[in-house]
Amino acid sequence: MKWIKKLFGKKEDSSEERGLKEINFEGLPSWLDAVSQKISSRVEKDVSGLVKELEVSLLALKESNSRLAEAKVEGDFDVRAVKRAKSNRENVTKQVATLTDKIRVQDSRDFRVLESFYGASTQSLNACLEHMNQSFRYTRGVFPEESKEVSESLASLGKVFNELGEVIRVNKKEMDAIEAAHSSMNKVQGLSASITAKEMELESRNRRVQALKVETSEASQALEDFRKGPVWQSLQNLQTELNASREKLRKAETGLSSLVLPLSGHLSRIKKLHESSRYTLKPEVKKQLDICLEAPVRVNPSFFSELQIIFEDNALDMQTQKKEKALLQVKSAISNFPERKKEYLEALKEFEAKKSELESSNTGKLVELEHKESELLSRVRSLEEDIDDSEKKLTSLREELEHQKKKLLSNLSLIDSDLRVNFPGPVSGGQHEFS
Repeated sequence: MKWIKKLFGKKEDSSEERGLKEINFEGLPSWLDAVSQKISSRVEKDVSGLVKELEVSLLALKESNSRLAEAKVEGDFDVRAVKRAKSNRENVTKQVATLTDKIRVQDSRDFRVLESFYGASTQSLNACLEHMNQSFRYTRGVFPEESKEVSESLASLGKVFNELGEVIRVNKKEMDAIEAAHSSMNKVQGLSASITAKEMELESRNRRVQALKVETSEASQALEDFRKGPVWQSLQNLQTELNASREKLRKAETGLSSLVLPLSGHLSRIKKLHESSRYTLKPEVKKQLDICLEAPVRVNPSFFSELQIIFEDNALDMQTQKKEKALLQVKSAISNFPERKKEYLEALKEFEAKKSELESSNTGKLVELEHKESELLSRVRSLEEDIDDSEKKLTSLREELEHQKKKLLSNLSLIDSDLRVNFPGPVSGGQHEFS
């Protein structure tokens, strides 16, 4: 048989007979299909005789099993031995009948179908032998001839399966390699398509980044030109003037508060005395006292004259030294507060005017230019991050492509070690050859 030639190293379907030493990647599917067909034809030819032998062996096993089941006891045997033999014979014939029912000779000569059939059948055969082994020893003693026939039929069946298994074993390496090559080839094609798509996507993103950088540069230049122009200078001058008026207002407020601050302790004491009903203030005076404590700049200058009267009132029960000091502070406030409040109000008016002028100025162009530059810079950064991620994914895909390509070449070498495969440039960058 041809499979025996292969077993002893005679390779009928060698690479020389194929006459195929070099092939393009695109031609691999057809080439693999042709090789698979040749192997299938070889297998079909090798197993055709075995299938006939298998049918004969199964028929012989069924007949011998029937004879064993129907056999009569001949000879002088102990009653117990006969009883035990008959009981065990039932198990033997049952196991054999189960085996013959499970083994269905396949019409298909497909390698994988035969491989599956061989695996399932030999598993059933081994299970049958294992389950009937103990019983067969008792059966042989009382039914020797019929048991011998069953044993020989099982041996004949086993021999056929051994020969079938050898055919499968001899061709399995190449068939497995063909399937693995198909799988690797499909992965190579898929990875190549993914890489091409990623490269196109990366190229598109790079073009978009370059265009955005040009647009960003133009926006930055427009912003710089605006800041050098008269509108921006006017805004800057207004901002400087606003800062100066703010500082002037702060100083005026500080000067005003400095007249009230020394009196704050006395004012708090008077408030507590009033709230505890130990000293009574007029409603308007109480209101101005609260204003003076919370916001001195809003107090009415006339309040300090009322405060002088309060300090001079003996009912307030102040120490003489503290009263004299408080009266001096009140008199200073009476003299200076109106002028300083006037300065404060003028500074406040000037500040509000400058603030209003700046707010009413045309700052929309500046905001628009700044927003546009910021948005463009953000889009550039986002795209550059996407590009970085795409480059990493592309590197990973290329590494996986090389891995799958090596697996493909390795599987093809098991089929024909002299085969040379030309991969497309974008896929492999050149030609690969087995050595």
